[in-house]
Amino acid sequence: MPRTREFETGEALDAAMRLFWCKGYAATTLRDLLDGMGIGYGSLYNTFGDKRALFLASLDRFRELRTAWIDEVLEDSGLGGIQEVFRRTVESLVSFEPRRGCLLANTAVELAPYDAEVAERISRYVRHTEAVFERALIRAQSAGEIPADRDPRALARFLVNALHGLRVLARSGTDRAVLEDAARVTLDALL
Repeated sequence: MPRTREFETGEALDAAMRLFWCKGYAATTLRDLLDGMGIGYGSLYNTFGDKRALFLASLDRFRELRTAWIDEVLEDSGLGGIQEVFRRTVESLVSFEPRRGCLLANTAVELAPYDAEVAERISRYVRHTEAVFERALIRAQSAGEIPADRDPRALARFLVNALHGLRVLARSGTDRAVLEDAARVTLDALL
């Protein structure tokens, strides 16, 4: 008779996600994962596959848990929603010590140059966020909150770039005041 799984898959995946987020892919060992997830080799391989497959699942989980809120904030909003995204991003980035930055941004720097599948996954996440920002910018233009002659797609790309820049700065330990200044200047550039 097969053994029943003795762990909760979502909790184990969350533990793996946190480890990758804190340490990066290369520095997270299989032993770190097994200890952090509280499972054995067989459970890891039977449930998640190998370390790389677990990492890819962790990226998806991170997107779901840590960045999907951006869609909700920007849904049916304009400039106010964009401002809220940057406010909440800075708040989230300074809430961890040591600073973690963002698993997606960290991965873009660590792995995307060497791993086409990871690069495509990160690119897909970025394109999605860009599209959500673009729709919010179009609404902001319609409401007269930002100039109508500005290219919403270019502005959306600018916002995504700034958002990832904040995440990288936070990872390096940049203090809150600097992150807030960078966010404020980004938002002022829309006007």
